[in-house]
Amino acid sequence: MTYRVHPLLVGEAEVAQTLDVFWSLTRETGRVAVPILAFLVEGGPDPILVDTGMRDPGRAMDVHGLGPHRIREGWTLESQLRNHGLDLEDIPTVILTHLHYDHAGGCNQLPRARFVMQRSELMAAAAPIGPKDLDIGGKDLFFDRKDVAGLVDDLWERVDLLEGDAEILPGLHCVVYPNSHTPGSQCVYVETEEGMVSIVGDMVRKVELNVDRCVPPGLFYDLESMRRAIDDIRFRSDRILPAHDPEVAPGYEPTPVGG
Repeated sequence: MTYRVHPLLVGEAEVAQTLDVFWSLTRETGRVAVPILAFLVEGGPDPILVDTGMRDPGRAMDVHGLGPHRIREGWTLESQLRNHGLDLEDIPTVILTHLHYDHAGGCNQLPRARFVMQRSELMAAAAPIGPKDLDIGGKDLFFDRKDVAGLVDDLWERVDLLEGDAEILPGLHCVVYPNSHTPGSQCVYVETEEGMVSIVGDMVRKVELNVDRCVPPGLFYDLESMRRAIDDIRFRSDRILPAHDPEVAPGYEPTPVGG
């Protein structure tokens, strides 16, 4: 099978530019608005969704101590799927690259989907190891308790846990990169007419910086694991699709910071 991958614009976040850069090796110290993306994969027996966006912009600010987050009109998951002739109930499979608030927050909107994730990621999200509380990241290191509670309770019968790399369908694979961006982050590799497309979550934020110039992004669990992940993604991929790169979001115009 040959697949097609469509970015879905499901929100926006204002973040520090240093988040893109290991050890803040940058002179850029300001803030920037970035998209929050999910991805629709078509061409198989049924459409597949990769990631789901955030539950609520207010939680990102109040619970996780982050800057302004937005979901404009037309940026809902429902609206973005309808742009491709689909409804929420038309999605039978959701693959989650990882369980941070801006990737796993929309699961409760999908009434018949099964949710595919790494067991190690769900374990880390349920009981994150970190300081008791942080000004940024809250108590749970960007995992949202409401999202995790939904996956282990209301949605539990529709959760499929992977124990490492897995072929979901011919030409569509999940590859786990332990202790990279999160303990169980996985990349979704998709064979398309343009070659191998990798949907990387937040293991890459900007291709030019993190992949081409070999500077890891600023948020990771283990530096060597992150570098090896990026090297492997580079080797396997013809096109890399990060979840927060404006270059990936067609028609996206960032809100002026502070606007």
